[in-house]
Amino acid sequence: MDASPQYQIIVGYGHIGCCAVYKNFSEEETVLGPVPTRIFGIGMHKTATTSLHHALKILGMESGHWENAHWAKAIWDEMTTWGRSHTLEKFYALCDLPIPLLYCELDKAYPGSKFILTVRNEQSWLNSVQNHWNHERNPFRGAWSTDPFTHKVHKLLYGQKGFDADVFLERYRRHNAEVREYFRDRPGDLLIMNMDPNPGWNGLCNFLSKPTPATPYPIKLVTRPR
Repeated sequence: MDASPQYQIIVGYGHIGCCAVYKNFSEEETVLGPVPTRIFGIGMHKTATTSLHHALKILGMESGHWENAHWAKAIWDEMTTWGRSHTLEKFYALCDLPIPLLYCELDKAYPGSKFILTVRNEQSWLNSVQNHWNHERNPFRGAWSTDPFTHKVHKLLYGQKGFDADVFLERYRRHNAEVREYFRDRPGDLLIMNMDPNPGWNGLCNFLSKPTPATPYPIKLVTRPR
C-alpha cells in the first residue's frame, strides 16, 4: 500500500451544507444536519453485533461485519500501519472485531463519525462467548488455529487465546467503561444499545436520524465461520 494513499471520505466530514431549508415553499423549516462520516459499532463481539449489522443494512447503509479472518486482519494491519484502512472504507458502517479494539484510532481517522456501543446482560454475554469457544457448540472453532488472525485478535482483546470466565468478564466490563469515559463529553456521538432482549428501532433511528422501518428489528444468529 502506498504510504500516502488517497481514500474516499464524505466531503467535509459531513458538515458541508448544514442549514435550514424550506421544501415546496412551505413555511415549516427542515433542518439539514451533518451526515456522519461513518458508523462504527464498537460493542464487544457476541453483543448482537450481527443483528446490528443487519439493522444498519435495513436502514440503507453498506455495512461490514466480520467476513473472514483475512478481511479482519487487513483492517487491523491497515489501521495500525497507516492510520486509515482501504478495506474498511469500502463500507459506510462496520461492527464486530476488530472494530471495537480500534475506536480511538477510528475516531481520529474519521472525524464526525457516530459510534454505537452494544451491551448485553453480563451472564448472557459470558454464556454466549463460552459457547463460541466450545468445539461442540461452534462448528468453526477448530479452524481458528489455521487462520491468520482469529487467535491473534483474541490475544489482543483478552491477552490469551483460551476461554477464562473471570478474565473475559473483566475485559468486557473494562471495554464498556473505557468507551463511556472516552465519549463522556460527546454524548451526541455515542449510542449505548442494550440488546437484551430486543432493542427495537427507536434508539438507533433517532440516533442516526432515520425513519423507523416497517419491518421488526432483526434478531440474527452468527452462521459464518469465525
